[in-house]
Amino acid sequence: MFTLRIIEEVRENESLPFEQVLENFELGISYSKVKRGWTKEFEATIKDWPHEDSSSVECIVCGENGTNFFICANNPLRHYQYFIMTDSGKTFERL
Repeated sequence: MFTLRIIEEVRENESLPFEQVLENFELGISYSKVKRGWTKEFEATIKDWPHEDSSSVECIVCGENGTNFFICANNPLRHYQYFIMTDSGKTFERL
């Protein structure tokens, strides 16, 4: 089983410190990464969310269980860290 761990740090403006949120999402027994500019599959997959602003999306993680997650670029108000974790809690891959 694989788990996507997202560490998101947010702040209201650049003079304030970041607040951190940690989330874990089950991906299933396998997953795939679809990167912008590396494959036509990215554009085909992102079309499933026509109302989302996809300009900051660098990659989509597609879980075997049917869940998809956007991997977004950092900006001055939001910093992200993404990890794929194994059942034992070890880092399998850093995104």
